[in-house]
Amino acid sequence: MAARCNTPSVNLLSLLLLLSSALFVAADDNSVKDACSKAPDQQFCVAFLSGIPGSRTVDARGLAELGIRAAAKIGAAEGTAARTQLNLVTIKGPQWQCMDSCVADVEEAVSHLDVDRGKGGVTAIDDAKFNDARDYVESAEKDGLTWNCDQCRDGLTAPVKTGLLPKGNEFEKVMGAVTALIKRAGGSAAPAPAPGPS
Repeated sequence: MAARCNTPSVNLLSLLLLLSSALFVAADDNSVKDACSKAPDQQFCVAFLSGIPGSRTVDARGLAELGIRAAAKIGAAEGTAARTQLNLVTIKGPQWQCMDSCVADVEEAVSHLDVDRGKGGVTAIDDAKFNDARDYVESAEKDGLTWNCDQCRDGLTAPVKTGLLPKGNEFEKVMGAVTALIKRAGGSAAPAPAPGPS
Protein backbone atom coordinates (compact mmCIF):
# COMPACT_ATOMS: atom_id res chain seq x y z
CA MET A 1 0.00 0.00 0.00
CA ALA A 2 2.86 2.40 0.81
CA ALA A 3 4.33 1.96 -2.65
CA ARG A 4 0.99 2.79 -4.16
CA CYS A 5 0.79 6.09 -2.24
CA ASN A 6 4.26 7.13 -3.43
CA THR A 7 3.45 6.59 -7.11
CA PRO A 8 1.36 9.75 -7.47
CA SER A 9 4.03 11.67 -5.55
CA VAL A 10 6.76 10.32 -7.82
CA ASN A 11 4.69 11.16 -10.89
CA LEU A 12 4.01 14.64 -9.55
CA LEU A 13 7.68 15.12 -8.74
CA SER A 14 8.66 13.92 -12.23
CA LEU A 15 6.15 16.30 -13.79
CA LEU A 16 7.46 19.22 -11.72
CA LEU A 17 11.06 18.41 -12.70
CA LEU A 18 10.07 18.18 -16.36
CA LEU A 19 8.25 21.51 -16.22
CA SER A 20 11.08 23.25 -14.37
CA SER A 21 13.66 22.00 -16.88
CA ALA A 22 11.47 23.23 -19.74
CA LEU A 23 11.20 26.61 -18.04
CA PHE A 24 14.98 26.64 -17.49
CA VAL A 25 15.61 25.99 -21.20
CA ALA A 26 13.09 28.69 -22.14
CA ALA A 27 14.76 31.10 -19.72
CA ASP A 28 18.16 30.30 -21.28
CA ASP A 29 16.79 30.96 -24.78
CA ASN A 30 15.33 34.24 -23.57
CA SER A 31 18.59 35.31 -21.92
CA VAL A 32 20.49 34.73 -25.19
CA LYS A 33 17.78 36.63 -27.07
CA ASP A 34 17.86 39.39 -24.46
CA ALA A 35 21.64 39.58 -24.71
CA CYS A 36 21.35 40.02 -28.47
CA SER A 37 18.48 42.52 -28.40
CA LYS A 38 20.80 45.48 -29.06
CA ALA A 39 23.03 43.76 -31.63
CA PRO A 40 22.89 45.14 -35.18
CA ASP A 41 21.98 41.66 -36.53
CA GLN A 42 19.97 40.02 -33.76
CA GLN A 43 19.39 36.72 -35.58
CA PHE A 44 23.11 36.34 -36.27
CA CYS A 45 23.92 37.18 -32.66
CA VAL A 46 21.53 34.53 -31.30
CA ALA A 47 22.95 31.91 -33.68
CA PHE A 48 26.51 32.99 -32.84
CA LEU A 49 25.95 32.73 -29.07
CA SER A 50 23.95 29.52 -29.33
CA GLY A 51 26.90 27.92 -31.12
CA ILE A 52 29.26 28.62 -28.22
CA PRO A 53 29.38 25.90 -25.56
CA GLY A 54 28.46 27.23 -22.15
CA SER A 55 26.57 30.25 -23.45
CA ARG A 56 23.35 29.13 -21.78
CA THR A 57 24.83 28.84 -18.30
CA VAL A 58 26.62 32.16 -17.77
CA ASP A 59 25.64 35.69 -16.79
CA ALA A 60 26.02 38.85 -18.91
CA ARG A 61 29.74 39.14 -18.18
CA GLY A 62 30.23 35.47 -19.03
CA LEU A 63 28.41 35.90 -22.36
CA ALA A 64 30.63 38.88 -23.19
CA GLU A 65 33.74 36.87 -22.32
CA LEU A 66 32.62 33.95 -24.50
CA GLY A 67 31.90 36.38 -27.35
CA ILE A 68 35.27 38.08 -26.97
CA ARG A 69 37.12 34.75 -27.13
CA ALA A 70 35.13 33.57 -30.16
CA ALA A 71 35.65 36.89 -31.96
CA ALA A 72 39.40 36.66 -31.35
CA LYS A 73 39.52 33.18 -32.94
CA ILE A 74 37.39 34.18 -35.93
CA GLY A 75 39.37 37.39 -36.45
CA ALA A 76 42.70 35.59 -36.18
CA ALA A 77 41.61 33.08 -38.83
CA GLU A 78 40.40 35.87 -41.10
CA GLY A 79 43.58 37.89 -40.62
CA THR A 80 45.82 34.91 -41.35
CA ALA A 81 43.87 33.99 -44.50
CA ALA A 82 43.92 37.59 -45.70
CA ARG A 83 47.65 38.01 -45.10
CA THR A 84 48.31 34.78 -47.01
CA GLN A 85 46.33 36.07 -50.00
CA LEU A 86 47.91 39.53 -49.83
CA ASN A 87 51.42 38.09 -49.70
CA LEU A 88 50.77 36.38 -53.05
CA VAL A 89 50.11 39.72 -54.76
CA THR A 90 53.17 41.04 -56.58
CA ILE A 91 51.83 44.44 -57.62
CA LYS A 92 50.93 46.42 -54.56
CA GLY A 93 48.52 48.95 -56.04
CA PRO A 94 45.61 50.84 -54.46
CA GLN A 95 43.41 47.75 -53.99
CA TRP A 96 46.20 45.89 -52.23
CA GLN A 97 46.76 48.91 -49.99
CA CYS A 98 43.04 49.05 -49.23
CA MET A 99 42.98 45.37 -48.28
CA ASP A 100 46.22 45.71 -46.28
CA SER A 101 44.68 48.54 -44.27
CA CYS A 102 41.47 46.58 -43.72
CA VAL A 103 43.34 43.48 -42.60
CA ALA A 104 45.43 45.61 -40.24
CA ASP A 105 42.16 46.76 -38.60
CA VAL A 106 41.15 43.11 -38.08
CA GLU A 107 44.58 42.29 -36.67
CA GLU A 108 44.34 45.22 -34.29
CA ALA A 109 40.91 44.02 -33.13
CA VAL A 110 42.37 40.58 -32.45
CA SER A 111 45.20 42.10 -30.44
CA HIS A 112 42.63 43.64 -28.09
CA LEU A 113 40.35 40.60 -28.00
CA ASP A 114 42.88 37.79 -27.64
CA VAL A 115 42.62 37.65 -23.87
CA ASP A 116 44.07 34.15 -23.61
CA ARG A 117 47.35 34.84 -25.41
CA GLY A 118 50.15 33.11 -23.54
CA LYS A 119 47.83 31.35 -21.10
CA GLY A 120 47.76 27.60 -20.72
CA GLY A 121 44.03 27.33 -20.04
CA VAL A 122 40.85 29.32 -20.26
CA THR A 123 39.95 31.23 -17.14
CA ALA A 124 37.77 34.21 -16.41
CA ILE A 125 38.99 37.35 -18.14
CA ASP A 126 40.55 39.70 -15.64
CA ASP A 127 39.11 43.20 -15.39
CA ALA A 128 42.09 44.88 -17.10
CA LYS A 129 41.74 42.71 -20.23
CA PHE A 130 37.97 43.05 -20.21
CA ASN A 131 38.32 46.83 -19.92
CA ASP A 132 40.82 46.85 -22.81
CA ALA A 133 38.37 44.95 -25.02
CA ARG A 134 35.51 47.20 -23.91
CA ASP A 135 37.49 50.40 -24.51
CA TYR A 136 38.58 49.15 -27.93
CA VAL A 137 35.07 48.30 -29.17
CA GLU A 138 33.65 51.55 -27.77
CA SER A 139 36.38 53.57 -29.48
CA ALA A 140 35.96 51.65 -32.74
CA GLU A 141 32.20 52.20 -32.65
CA LYS A 142 32.67 55.92 -31.97
CA ASP A 143 35.18 56.17 -34.85
CA GLY A 144 32.89 54.26 -37.23
CA LEU A 145 35.44 51.48 -37.77
CA THR A 146 34.24 48.52 -39.78
CA TRP A 147 35.84 45.10 -39.94
CA ASN A 148 34.90 44.10 -43.46
CA CYS A 149 36.73 44.94 -46.63
CA ASP A 150 33.79 45.59 -48.95
CA GLN A 151 35.16 49.06 -49.79
CA CYS A 152 38.12 47.24 -51.42
CA ARG A 153 35.94 45.02 -53.65
CA ASP A 154 36.65 46.68 -57.02
CA GLY A 155 39.69 45.28 -58.78
CA LEU A 156 40.25 42.37 -56.42
CA THR A 157 41.01 38.90 -57.73
CA ALA A 158 38.30 36.26 -57.57
CA PRO A 159 39.85 34.28 -54.66
CA VAL A 160 39.89 37.42 -52.53
CA LYS A 161 36.32 38.36 -53.45
CA THR A 162 34.90 34.88 -52.88
CA GLY A 163 37.10 33.81 -49.99
CA LEU A 164 38.02 36.79 -47.87
CA LEU A 165 35.18 39.25 -48.27
CA PRO A 166 32.52 36.86 -46.90
CA LYS A 167 34.77 36.12 -43.90
CA GLY A 168 35.12 39.86 -43.34
CA ASN A 169 31.37 40.29 -43.42
CA GLU A 170 31.02 37.50 -40.85
CA PHE A 171 33.63 39.14 -38.61
CA GLU A 172 31.76 42.44 -38.92
CA LYS A 173 28.61 40.70 -37.61
CA VAL A 174 30.59 39.00 -34.84
CA MET A 175 32.02 42.35 -33.76
CA GLY A 176 28.52 43.86 -33.75
CA ALA A 177 27.36 41.04 -31.47
CA VAL A 178 30.43 41.35 -29.22
CA THR A 179 29.98 45.11 -28.93
CA ALA A 180 26.36 44.59 -27.79
CA LEU A 181 27.43 41.89 -25.32
CA ILE A 182 30.20 44.03 -23.85
CA LYS A 183 27.86 47.01 -23.47
CA ARG A 184 25.29 44.78 -21.74
CA ALA A 185 27.93 43.54 -19.32
CA GLY A 186 29.56 46.97 -19.01
CA GLY A 187 28.73 47.35 -15.36
CA SER A 188 30.40 44.03 -14.63
CA ALA A 189 33.92 45.27 -15.26
CA ALA A 190 35.90 47.28 -12.77
CA PRO A 191 36.59 50.81 -13.96
CA ALA A 192 40.00 51.37 -15.48
CA PRO A 193 42.43 52.68 -12.87
CA ALA A 194 43.18 56.38 -12.96
CA PRO A 195 46.70 57.27 -14.07
CA GLY A 196 49.10 57.86 -11.18
CA PRO A 197 50.68 61.22 -10.48
CA SER A 198 53.59 62.12 -12.72
